[in-house]
Amino acid sequence: MARTIFTRPLRRLTQAELDQFLDTAANILRGNVDHSEFRGYVFALLFFKRISDVYQEEVCKLTLELGDEELAKDPRMHNFVVPEGCLWGEVARTARNQLGNALNEAMIAIERANQPKFDGILTNKIDFNKQDELPRDKLINLINHFSSQNFDRQHVSDDLFGNAYEYLIRNFASKAGKSSGEFYTPREVAYLMSEIIEPAPGHHVCDWANGSGGLLLQCRNQVKRHGGDPDQLFLYGQESNVATYNISRINMILHGVKSWQHRQGDSLRDPRHLDDGNRLLRFDRIIMNPPFSLEDWGYDDFVGGDPHHRFDFGLPPRNNGDYAWLCHVVKSLKDDGKGIIVMSQGVLFRGQPEQTEEDDGQNQKADTEYLIREGFVKADLIECVIVLTAKLFYGNSVPACLIVLNKNKAPERQGKILMIWASRHYQKANPQNLLRPSDLMRVLVPWRAFGDLDKARELIVEHEAALIAEEEAERARRLQDIEDAYAPVLAPLPELKEELEFLQQVDFSAWSQEPGAEHPFFGPLLLIIRMVEEFTAALTDFSGEEKAEAAARIKGLKLQLRERTKEAKQGYKDRVKELARAIKELEKIQEERDRKEAEINDHCDREIVHIREAAADLLRICSDPEEAQRYFAISKRAEVEENEFNLNLPRYVDTFEPEEEISLKEALTNLSEASEKNQLAFGSLNQLISSMVRSPM
Repeated sequence: MARTIFTRPLRRLTQAELDQFLDTAANILRGNVDHSEFRGYVFALLFFKRISDVYQEEVCKLTLELGDEELAKDPRMHNFVVPEGCLWGEVARTARNQLGNALNEAMIAIERANQPKFDGILTNKIDFNKQDELPRDKLINLINHFSSQNFDRQHVSDDLFGNAYEYLIRNFASKAGKSSGEFYTPREVAYLMSEIIEPAPGHHVCDWANGSGGLLLQCRNQVKRHGGDPDQLFLYGQESNVATYNISRINMILHGVKSWQHRQGDSLRDPRHLDDGNRLLRFDRIIMNPPFSLEDWGYDDFVGGDPHHRFDFGLPPRNNGDYAWLCHVVKSLKDDGKGIIVMSQGVLFRGQPEQTEEDDGQNQKADTEYLIREGFVKADLIECVIVLTAKLFYGNSVPACLIVLNKNKAPERQGKILMIWASRHYQKANPQNLLRPSDLMRVLVPWRAFGDLDKARELIVEHEAALIAEEEAERARRLQDIEDAYAPVLAPLPELKEELEFLQQVDFSAWSQEPGAEHPFFGPLLLIIRMVEEFTAALTDFSGEEKAEAAARIKGLKLQLRERTKEAKQGYKDRVKELARAIKELEKIQEERDRKEAEINDHCDREIVHIREAAADLLRICSDPEEAQRYFAISKRAEVEENEFNLNLPRYVDTFEPEEEISLKEALTNLSEASEKNQLAFGSLNQLISSMVRSPM
């Protein structure tokens, strides 16, 4: 019997489709309220749905393997459990007026069942009865949306879901207003930062302004990219915002991170990563994107002294905490540690040196930020300053910079600071600008060459090849994602086409001329036909009652043959229609797959072309010292001292854009055309004035 065919077969989502699904979830929440007000609810619900689906999937598999459902639910068989009555499907069906209570109780029960790993992860600052924060209609719409997709591992792998979760974080950051810059660091910037500080297996890495955890996850990615074991990287984070702190914990769990320690609290006022002597833990690497120019950073708490002795170079000003973060990083780095921190560019030049009457006719003490910056330079802590373009960070349109701190510079780098002007090359986008792989290469090459143009030219070839290899690997990953999603659905298509072609060639008329038992619809008729033929041939051998009985038998067989033939023809007809519909639907899916594969290939081809063009341009730049000076420069301590420890890059790098040169002939032509236009305009104005004078009042 021919198998049933379902039109528009179900398949698992690709990464792009899952991202779009979560885009829709964010769109459900559109309104006048800042997204930061309810993002904690959304991430908690999504995490709840994921662990519920995965747990159900695990229980079903174990029940089949063990033959015992109770044993399959044993907590020792799972990384996490969902208690009875707390599965998503059970809670989501709760009546509208009881939904808030049901969600609160389920999440409390899940936390208790998974202590201490889940403590507070679903309940801190979250109350589903607070409809002013998350209106009930939006909550119900969100639950219905999540319920429409299965999030178990069969439908969504861990990597796929972890990536989608980060995508949702980015989506919220784009809508979260002023707080988003602290909540999320663009992935491209995070990639750049991780490549600069080079975390390695065995390193202890900390983000004191952890946000959603993206910088630490990018450090794991960096280790993996360079062939190391990311599970040998030990991660530490601290975050003051409770909702964001829980989002970062969920992010780590969903990415399968095994070694991480997150703390909640204000890192400047109350750092939580301390040793047994209550001293700041010190780390191999620190990577951070703290809030810019924080006004209420805790100045009054440290006027009498800091228990952690972070402000040896001076206490930062009351109304700006930028240097408080920098001092905190320096104190919590090991003696051979390295850190990178996103800062407002004001840290490069704010503050004035001491002024005397002899200098400018007045007495003025040096500003604190000046003294701290002077202390950093003299202690040789700053290894590199990278100025980025504006609008890279969500919620902040001002240009930022990256400060690379190194407490143990290589001998050839001591007493020097590399200045990189990285604000010329980027992709304009809305709401934020983007850094492309080729733009990152323009920073990483001078960083790794540290101003050595000969070495830079060698590195360009290596970076170009590496970036193209990464792009090809990304192409392969995305194409494999398409293959995994579409191949199982499209697998029957060749067989179905073959079956339809056979049936269309061998209809009843064709089969009647050469009957065969192998035909799926008409073949069974052959037995009845043979019986009719045999009885008819033997009819002459009978007489009397036997002959009458034989004739009646033949008549009955012919009647049965007509009925069976009619059924077979209808079954044939239905099957041909069913096959045609199914093939048409599958061919649409095939076209959809081909289109998506073409889009992926076109995108990757464009990126590779762009990488090659950027590499050629960078090679041109690094072949001309004057041109290179427009992009990066090495500043020695003596030069910085001459500039009164002002690190503003235009003092060291030629950041001014040259005016476009035009030929003298073209200039004269333009001048002549402009003169003619002015004369015409002047003539029209005179006519207008004359007409106004002649017109009666």
